[in-house]
Amino acid sequence: MLLILGILAFCLLIFNNYYAYYWYSIVLELEYSKIIFGIGILSVGLHYFIKKWRNVMTKIMIGAFVVCLVLNLYLVVEYYKDVQSQNRLSEYYELETCKKMENRFVVDLKKRELKYFHFGIGVIMGMKDIMKSNYDIEYYSMGCLIRSEMECYNKLVDKYLKKNYDKSLFDISKETDIRKLIKVE
Repeated sequence: MLLILGILAFCLLIFNNYYAYYWYSIVLELEYSKIIFGIGILSVGLHYFIKKWRNVMTKIMIGAFVVCLVLNLYLVVEYYKDVQSQNRLSEYYELETCKKMENRFVVDLKKRELKYFHFGIGVIMGMKDIMKSNYDIEYYSMGCLIRSEMECYNKLVDKYLKKNYDKSLFDISKETDIRKLIKVE
């Protein structure tokens, strides 16, 4: 059982290290997972050298490998969600005119799957959570290069928000500033 736990944890750790490491949102958890796995491996070595601590080392090994395995399973799920999100985003890159984006907005509105494409140097911290939880809109940070057809989509999202929530995208971005000031998450 211990060998299987260790091998599974190691395999998932390798997968996450090569495929999920560049997703900035899970780097910290991946680093914790590496440290915990290292503690498990260290416990394996100490198990054979210190006979009177074998029971303790066995418990530490099991605990470390289980925690590492669970943490890496969580990271695989997060990686899968991010990949799915990027796949949804890639569909919008194929729409090269405002008219196509307007048509896509109508389809997304019927499906209740609206998106907001933020352009600029940085991500608006908290905006993704506020957009999803309060307005059921997926937030994408697109970087510095503004795509005019995505801005057409954003204008329709802004009109939708004004009509249904009496708020603009600017008002919502100010909500994130207020939340940071009062440290509410």
